[in-house]
Amino acid sequence: MRFRGFILINALLFMILALGVQANAQGTESLIYTFSETTNFWPQGGLIEDSSGNLYGTARGGGSAGVGAVFELSPPTTSGGAWTMTTLYSFAPYGSGGYVPISDLVRDQAGNFYGTYYDGGDPVCNCGGVYKLFPPKVSGGTWTEQSIYAFKSGSTDGQGPAFASLALTSKGVLYGVTVRGGAYNAGVLWALTPKNPTTYTEKVLWSFGNLGDGATPNGGVILDSAGSLYGVTSTGGTFDQGVVYKYVPANGTHGAVESLLYSFGGSTVTGSNPSGSLLFDSGKDIYGVTNAGGDANGDGVVYMLAPSKGTYTESILVSLNKNTGSNPVAGLSWNHTNNNLYGTTSSQNGITTGDGTVFKLTPPTVKGGAWSLVTEYRFTYNASGGFPTGIVLRDSSTGNLFGTAYNGGIEGCDLYCGVMWEITNP
Repeated sequence: MRFRGFILINALLFMILALGVQANAQGTESLIYTFSETTNFWPQGGLIEDSSGNLYGTARGGGSAGVGAVFELSPPTTSGGAWTMTTLYSFAPYGSGGYVPISDLVRDQAGNFYGTYYDGGDPVCNCGGVYKLFPPKVSGGTWTEQSIYAFKSGSTDGQGPAFASLALTSKGVLYGVTVRGGAYNAGVLWALTPKNPTTYTEKVLWSFGNLGDGATPNGGVILDSAGSLYGVTSTGGTFDQGVVYKYVPANGTHGAVESLLYSFGGSTVTGSNPSGSLLFDSGKDIYGVTNAGGDANGDGVVYMLAPSKGTYTESILVSLNKNTGSNPVAGLSWNHTNNNLYGTTSSQNGITTGDGTVFKLTPPTVKGGAWSLVTEYRFTYNASGGFPTGIVLRDSSTGNLFGTAYNGGIEGCDLYCGVMWEITNP
């Protein structure tokens, strides 16, 4: 497994084989922004977009205090022009606000952003927490940040939010996971319920790690139409190589129930140590990635879990290798018009100086056929970025893909500073 050390602490503390045909790159990649030590650097998560085409994300380093920032990247006003970087908020390594933002952003209808920070918060344990970023009341004004929950040292609370996106409901309830803490110190599933715009109540919904349960949750949480929650853990389960879990909240007829839909590691090809967020299709099939397993080198897989009479059956859509790129960290994105899937790998790509790829998976033309993998781009580290760990953003109007790479670009920042990229005509 080839997680960088600074990602491992988040993500690992975070052939039934329908092997797709590999094809050459189809799209055109360009760097739209290169981070540096004098601005923001190390963009770990993915991006979100507004209706004007502005992109928003977070960086673990940089900002005015060097411990992370929330940024906006605005498109050029003329074709071929430069994108414009604006720092919306700089975190500080003091006070109660926390610092080192690690999750993707989520945004509510009022324009507020939500995310997690890895350090700071409770002064006893510095266990991280959840923040809310309020937009200015007048154009050009100051964004305001508030820590809406700081995880605490103790036997039941979570500690260390995972490098994973949050789930946000229309009522403003937030769901997420931590990699440590809880009754067994193997992470928790938590909910934050708003009392008002600045006051939230936290509840630990589930403590992972007991008697073969999943442990160390490291992916984003998603909800189905019934309000059940789904996610992955990187360890635990029948073979201690991670699980896909489902959590059904308590209601008037039953208490809360957590169940394991699938345990990885039952054979050498099933994949192991799942990571990233999950996707559902209309048939309630679940799609995701594993960071390891698959081939003999443990390069990871893209999988589908199909429900059948209360159980789930895994199919491997593609087993990754050193040429396709290996060890994916983020989950998958979907083009709903043709059911293509997009993702990134964090390591290797068949080029000596390469480190990661952007790929596209095209579904089979006949049921039961092979998925086809196209490598849309191979990163070449200092020239065009490397080690992408965030999810791919697809612009619904143009079809272009956007994303980040944690490293590469300008030398400095300890393993370079990172980039943002665009792929046209994928």
